Amino acid sequence: MLKVSIYDAPAEQKTHPDISGARVQPLINSANADSHRGMLSIAEFAAGGEHKLHRHPNCEQATFLLSGRGLHLTDQGGVLQESGDAIYVSKGEWHGFRNTGNGAARLVTLHGAGSLPEAGYESFSGIADAKGKPQAAVVRLRDLQGDGSLDEDAGFIGLGVFWLITRETVGAENIVLGASTFEPGGVHQHHRHPNADEILFIIDGGGKHLTPEEAVSLSAGEIAYIPATEYHGFDNPPGVLTRTLFGYFGPGSLSEAGYEVR
Repeated sequence: MLKVSIYDAPAEQKTHPDISGARVQPLINSANADSHRGMLSIAEFAAGGEHKLHRHPNCEQATFLLSGRGLHLTDQGGVLQESGDAIYVSKGEWHGFRNTGNGAARLVTLHGAGSLPEAGYESFSGIADAKGKPQAAVVRLRDLQGDGSLDEDAGFIGLGVFWLITRETVGAENIVLGASTFEPGGVHQHHRHPNADEILFIIDGGGKHLTPEEAVSLSAGEIAYIPATEYHGFDNPPGVLTRTLFGYFGPGSLSEAGYEVR
């Protein structure tokens, strides 16, 4: 297990050739976490900041808007993306983002490759059809119901799970993005995923990330990276409501990731 904090990670101004008015933090990737199945970054766009149209020939992508509002860009125009909205981008699909709000917009991005060279990168050189009918696979957290099949017998105690980007919701192949809410005293018991690496990002609250050897404190703004086959869990303290984003690198669903309770 590797713990990364957004407060300690350096920010870069030019991680991509087409980005402006943004600070990007590469948080999980093959270079800093030995994560070869996927990577995670957070970009903070100032008002008017933009990542122009581009595509990744070798990997798919998922984004989640933590705060603010903007346009998810396509070669057929823009699609509104508000706080709590996740968008899936398939391999080779043109995409980008523009902050249309008055304040900062913070965008979490998962890629299905461990580095940008592996993902591939191509800038858009044509003319976008602003009058077209843009298509985007958008899943809005506010519209979802928790997964009722994940009960105490499976190790989910006081825990709500909401599936955003999966094979079932949008046709994802190698990444999964979800959100979870731990009620005060909630627990996700020790378990592992034989076929997937996992990330757990604390949005609000915090508790103890459980490993076979110890309990590691996780607070808001911290991320745990858990390689495949490693047992892990989470213990939420009394009096605290904890909200998280989580994701899998490698499969497109929980069943493909595998799930074994210790």
